[in-house]
Amino acid sequence: MIIKKRYVYIDAPLKIEVERHPEGAEEERFVSSREKELMEIVAKANKEAEVIILEAKRQANEILQQAQEEYNKLINQANDQVKQIIETAELEKNAMLAEFNQRLDELLQGFERALDDVLQAYSTKLLHLVRVLVTKFLEREVDPELTKRKLDKVIVHLVNATKVKIRINPDDMKLLPPELLQEIKLKGFEIVSDPTIKNGVIAETDIGTIDTTLDFQLAMLDEIFEEISVSESLGGDLGAQLR
Repeated sequence: MIIKKRYVYIDAPLKIEVERHPEGAEEERFVSSREKELMEIVAKANKEAEVIILEAKRQANEILQQAQEEYNKLINQANDQVKQIIETAELEKNAMLAEFNQRLDELLQGFERALDDVLQAYSTKLLHLVRVLVTKFLEREVDPELTKRKLDKVIVHLVNATKVKIRINPDDMKLLPPELLQEIKLKGFEIVSDPTIKNGVIAETDIGTIDTTLDFQLAMLDEIFEEISVSESLGGDLGAQLR
């Protein structure tokens, strides 16, 4: 609010030279006193007006300052609310992410457990299948001619060997042709009846040992499974289970 200062001016009475009379002098003094009184009134009015203007300016400044403070307060409150909203949203986002990660971990763990169960089940089935196949294969190979065939193969590898000792199961030895046994003895090879030998022969020579027994073949099968690492259940102790 702008208050304009207004000054009041009172024109002084025009002095007219007249013939002075005693009554006129008294009247002149009265007029002069009245004029002085009016001037004082005007000065007082101007002073009061100036005071009013200053007070109005002060109040206007206070109003502006209060308005500015209120504006700043509202801005700060708005900023605080926005900050709080952002922090709350951030906390909610983090909570949602944590919950999502937890559920994802649970799903992955459940999937891994299910996959392990499936693999374990199929590994068991595969092991059983391999066991059946190996058993069927060995059952087909175990016949009266098995020991003879293995013995023939061993003799082929003993051409340059000396001090040969061939171990054969006594039951299998009964199935061998006497001519074959005689031929082996003529070569200077010693034939030893050993009941611990099953489904095959073992030839001990000065250059090494040739093992064609079933136990040795199963041990080799265990090594093959271990090398290819099909699974722990498959590569563990297949030979022991087949025995």
